[in-house]
Amino acid sequence: MVNILIEISYRFIDPRTREAPAHLASHRRHSPLQSVKDLGLDVKDYLTDNALTQWIQRSRTRPETAAVFSGMNQGENDTLEQAAYIGGGGRASFKTLWRNFPLVVGGILVLILLVIVLFGPQLAPRSPYTTQGLEFIDGQLTAPPFGPSAGFPWGTDVLGRDLMSLIFTGAQLTLSLTVLVVITRMVLGILLGVIAGWTNGSTLDRIIVGLAEILSAIPTLLLAMVLILALGIRQGLWPFIVSLGFIGWGETMQYVRGQVMTIRPKSFIESAIAIGARTPRILGRHVLPTISSSLISIFALEMGAVLMLLGELGFLSIFIGGGAFYELETFAAPYHYSDVPEWGALLSNIRTYSRAYPWLTLFPTLAFFFAILAFNLFGEGVRRLVDSGSLVFNRIINRYTIGATALFIVGFGWLQSNSGTIAFYRQHAQEYNSQNAYRYVEQLADGKYEARAIGTEGVTAAALDIAAEFAALKLQPAGEKLTFLQERTRTFGRLEAIPKLSIEDGQAPVVYGEDFAAYPGYFMSLGEIGGTVRYVGLGPPLPRGGFGGSFRHPDLRYVDYSGEILLVTDPRDVRTLRNVPHGGVLVVTDEPDLLNRRITLSNRTQARPSPLTGFVEGEDTPAIWITEDVANRLIANSGETVATLQQQQDNLQAGAITELDTGVQAYLRVESSAEEQWQAFNVIGHLPGTYGTGGEEGQLDNKVIFVLAQYDSPPPGPEEEDYPAVNDNASGVGVMLEAIRVLQETEYTPKKTLLFVAYSGEGWEGGESVSNPDINKFLQAKTGFAANLEPEAIVHVRGVGGGSGDRLEISSGGSLRLAELFESTARRMGANVVRSDEPIDISIIYEEGSVFESGQDAPEVRLTWLGWEESARLPTDTLDNISVDNLDDAGRTLALALMIMAGERDY
Repeated sequence: MVNILIEISYRFIDPRTREAPAHLASHRRHSPLQSVKDLGLDVKDYLTDNALTQWIQRSRTRPETAAVFSGMNQGENDTLEQAAYIGGGGRASFKTLWRNFPLVVGGILVLILLVIVLFGPQLAPRSPYTTQGLEFIDGQLTAPPFGPSAGFPWGTDVLGRDLMSLIFTGAQLTLSLTVLVVITRMVLGILLGVIAGWTNGSTLDRIIVGLAEILSAIPTLLLAMVLILALGIRQGLWPFIVSLGFIGWGETMQYVRGQVMTIRPKSFIESAIAIGARTPRILGRHVLPTISSSLISIFALEMGAVLMLLGELGFLSIFIGGGAFYELETFAAPYHYSDVPEWGALLSNIRTYSRAYPWLTLFPTLAFFFAILAFNLFGEGVRRLVDSGSLVFNRIINRYTIGATALFIVGFGWLQSNSGTIAFYRQHAQEYNSQNAYRYVEQLADGKYEARAIGTEGVTAAALDIAAEFAALKLQPAGEKLTFLQERTRTFGRLEAIPKLSIEDGQAPVVYGEDFAAYPGYFMSLGEIGGTVRYVGLGPPLPRGGFGGSFRHPDLRYVDYSGEILLVTDPRDVRTLRNVPHGGVLVVTDEPDLLNRRITLSNRTQARPSPLTGFVEGEDTPAIWITEDVANRLIANSGETVATLQQQQDNLQAGAITELDTGVQAYLRVESSAEEQWQAFNVIGHLPGTYGTGGEEGQLDNKVIFVLAQYDSPPPGPEEEDYPAVNDNASGVGVMLEAIRVLQETEYTPKKTLLFVAYSGEGWEGGESVSNPDINKFLQAKTGFAANLEPEAIVHVRGVGGGSGDRLEISSGGSLRLAELFESTARRMGANVVRSDEPIDISIIYEEGSVFESGQDAPEVRLTWLGWEESARLPTDTLDNISVDNLDDAGRTLALALMIMAGERDY
């Protein structure tokens, strides 16, 4: 902004800056209206007279005998002068080329990189996706990472993946991203440089130059990080292309602008203007060809610059997809990694492991060094060649060769997507019948199952019928005692009566389900309290220093809110305040639908006997959701609103608290009970893998792909309203069952094991929530599975029958490999798809990891319908909201993705 203001002020300080450049004739300075008309004429001229229209005209016109001097037209005279200007009429000899050391060495290195990009997966000694666990090395049981050896020439990473394979295969993604970023930079730089140079001295020129100067004043690495995170690091390649392309076009623009300003006064340009050539024709036929050779040098140098930036971002844990967190050990911080081979991701953890395992640092940095050196040498060699006056690159790289290359890339991609095993799988996936899936959903929505609610007999009946469907589809049992069932014990809380809330402010009573509802907190909501309402807001917690939440807010150690009802605007504060004496909690929500959703309450109690005295310590307190309108009623006398209080809380320093005594009396009561030993069932079946035997290298049948769909719903409450629970989640089970039928009836033979699980996801087990199930417990159902099967991927199917959106939604928690697979399969099956916007907490990456943070057991992907949550656990979740077309899109996508995942080694 400062640069722009300075540029504008020059026009008032120095009168000479108000004058047009000398080479701009007076007749070229027009009013804005005339400029718009000129632009229209330029576009019309380019559309009606270009290489394609000229070729069509020549093909329609019979050639006539040429006159002796017919070739010496005005255009060729211009070309002769232009050629003389560009190269001095000479072409570099091969002897000159071989003396160009940077060009020769750089060219050889670039060719080596090209070979690695094209054939890297074939050159890799192992699959880059295969992990290695404990191995016996020199008679000792050793955990990865393994050092360089005959089996692993460059060693392995912390997950046991072969480092050479990761680098060779990752060259495709890393260098492809680099090329796309450089193309983006070059297109922007050339376009804006031509505009700025051609209109030198104009307002548009000053804006373009000022913007470039502003961008150059901001640290490139910092700006790149901000833009990538703002656009969504989980979205794959395009945030990197847009961000790195946007911040790097300035240098190219400055060079092109200077060249255009130099060329503009030349006689061949004036001649073209004199014969009536429009601006696009002059730029396309005379200006850009003149500087094209130099642009090749800039392109190569930009490749090195972008690679350097990608390496720096990777070192800061900013890489494609954002990565996921893998749980290496039970009591260790999760490991941040990428599940796709990519050079930047290999640098993300070197600051932690470089001293103990130097090969983790050495080989990825050498890969970046080799590539950067190659492109820098090649760019320098091209620059020397251009300075010597050679036109060789103009003859090799032009619009025809570029067009042919683009056509080849598009054709190759289409052929790869529509031939081979993928086309075969796609044909099988077309057998998916959405009407069958709808019948499954309709069956599970039957009233006899009581919405499959935990705490009812209907949920057990549903599990038995799903097991019968597994048997009818000829899956092999993977449950206990050679059945499809795995018995589990669930605990949960159950409302015994409708909660009560009254406010003594003389206004209308509040209504359950509209103004308030029971709050599903970490501990049991139980008890009654009448007292004054006090607002409490907590700032960000201090860095970890203890096990209690109050230790991170020192001012909470000595407060006592007994007999008072606390009002909080952030649900995260409820768990922190559990250690502070209080009578009850009112939690503000800005989502009124939450008040009418069926929920599963906690059965954890805070009333526990002391290990020292034996006396019961702690007390369960009631907690209730309330709307913002109700909260504003409570704080009306203070002159504050929920919005102002939230703003004050956002401005608090770490560890600080703020309070407000509303002076309003309220009464709340929650009656609930704890179910301690409720029988629940998981339904598990599998298709065994058929590739490989024990100990064989390349074995695949020990890899297991989980397909999970929750079938149960929260327990019934005291209210009478019916909750059908159709889309969430009878639809997921129905789609999974039909996908199994397709796999079986098309006689698909998986190389890897497919494990299908309709699981119970409500309540708690062993004090932990089962809403996000532990897949290792599913493997424990059948003898031998836990010891012999290795999880490779987890696919969640939920809410695929309907939603407020118009397409499938894919979320992967950082697994770029699975996200791209499901996105591509959806498009192959003609389904619209979008990747969800998944934020990543960067503080987790840079802070020292905590043993209390969990990672993934395997890469995960969730297949849902966009906006499915809006009706989840509401009375409106009925069969009327289920779309057969939605089931069709989800089912075909799931079937094709499973065929690829279980049938291909690398996907």
